[in-house]
Amino acid sequence: MCATVTAIATLIIMALPAHAAVGRLTLFTDTNFAQPTTNISYESCQAFIGVVPGRRAGSFDNQPLPNCQVVLHALSGDLTLCAGRAVVPPAYRQAIFYEIRTGNSVPCAP
Repeated sequence: MCATVTAIATLIIMALPAHAAVGRLTLFTDTNFAQPTTNISYESCQAFIGVVPGRRAGSFDNQPLPNCQVVLHALSGDLTLCAGRAVVPPAYRQAIFYEIRTGNSVPCAP
């Protein structure tokens, strides 16, 4: 009987859909990772553009999907975000949009 129950449980678990990989992005207004303004999850690298609330990005936590990258479009130009947590360089803190797209993300420096 235990073998039957185990077999049924195994079949049920195998029938459950696999969890899709999820990318995550959090933008913070300050450089201390304390005031989040954007917190999104995404399941694909299809081009997506979002507005940066308040047009200010001081730091970020970027956990991209494989072969995805996030780009900040700021008044001074574009900044491709590294994978991990980092402070946005002062020249790029007045960000208007963020974009999720296909590309590579390098790890953030420790």
